[in-house]
Amino acid sequence: MNRGGGGDVVETVVKSLGKGFDLTADFRLKYCKEGDAAAGDDRLVVLDETQNRELHVPGFGAIQNVSSDINCDKGERTRFRSDILDFNKMSEYFNQRSSVTGKIPSGNFNATFGFQSGSWATDAANVKSLGLDASMVTLFNLHIHNPNRLRLTDRVRNAVPSSWNPQLLARFIERYGTHVITGVSVGGQDVVVVRQDKSSDLDTDLLRHHLYDLGDQLFTGSCLLSTRRPNKFPEAFNVFDDKETVAFNNFSMNSKDGITVICAKRGGDGRAKSHSEWLITVPEKPDAINFNFIPITSLLKDVPGSGLLAHAMSLYLRYKPPLMDLQYFLDFSGPRTWAPIHNDLPFGAAPNMASAYPALHINFMGPKLYVNTTPVTTEKNPVTGLRLFLEGKKCNR
Repeated sequence: MNRGGGGDVVETVVKSLGKGFDLTADFRLKYCKEGDAAAGDDRLVVLDETQNRELHVPGFGAIQNVSSDINCDKGERTRFRSDILDFNKMSEYFNQRSSVTGKIPSGNFNATFGFQSGSWATDAANVKSLGLDASMVTLFNLHIHNPNRLRLTDRVRNAVPSSWNPQLLARFIERYGTHVITGVSVGGQDVVVVRQDKSSDLDTDLLRHHLYDLGDQLFTGSCLLSTRRPNKFPEAFNVFDDKETVAFNNFSMNSKDGITVICAKRGGDGRAKSHSEWLITVPEKPDAINFNFIPITSLLKDVPGSGLLAHAMSLYLRYKPPLMDLQYFLDFSGPRTWAPIHNDLPFGAAPNMASAYPALHINFMGPKLYVNTTPVTTEKNPVTGLRLFLEGKKCNR
């Protein structure tokens, strides 16, 4: 294995397989969960270490002592274009690329399209449509063979709270994440995306046409978009004007009239002046460009408390509270229990009711409503709702 640059990335990717990952984070190797690294166990799943062998990675040589459960496939260079989609369909499309079900936005989706509000509902309400055009250079794919048969380590299984305990649930998610990494694609990607807000009235067909034209110009040079007159296309697509474009490292953004165009690279040398120059640098500076996952909860069958953990993770992925506040968020999101339970207090007739309970007189000529002042304990749980029940034969207490 060649040390430095690509060689280091390859070894990091091999070590990342089987680790936990928080799907609300951008898909980068540095965000892998270390799990129980202090105990020498940073993988969440059990891999076959009895038949470790030498794994050959195309273009990077061989890696020693790799589990027989880990395989490597040669990658390819591709270009793919999405259609112009609404927020939920694009989110679902991104999830499908990572073997994730549903349409809850991932951290990678939010990072790609520049969403920073942290609120799925807010972002979806403000966006009219989204589109993507990308050039992908996949050097190789490392993945766990047959991930559906994986088994979590005993340490992880024993860490699942058997009851609704917000502190322990938050600690589990913070330590292990929400998913297990089962595959990583390594190489480079050059992406241009468009985000159209509700304030823009540009037709969908025109938006798609401008996006694809810009992609052709950036990736093949076949369309001289920058030489056209400004009134021929929305100003946001003029990414060649340095005065109008906000650039940072491998990321640039241009916004105008409700349309935002983002160009971003991952892997390769971001200082390259053109796409063709950048392509040459990808093998020297590769990066992880796509991840595949399996939910932790799908591997927790027959584990006490797995349903509660699944509910907590679902709430966390949907509303994305900060990890430092997750415990308090779960405090107010757990299964609701009324105290006291219906019929828990004896009804019966109360002697001298007028003096036994305080009363509310809502109408001068109307009946009085007596209030039962028997104390109720909630076992230190937060009060999130109030339910009223009328007792007695006259239903006035």
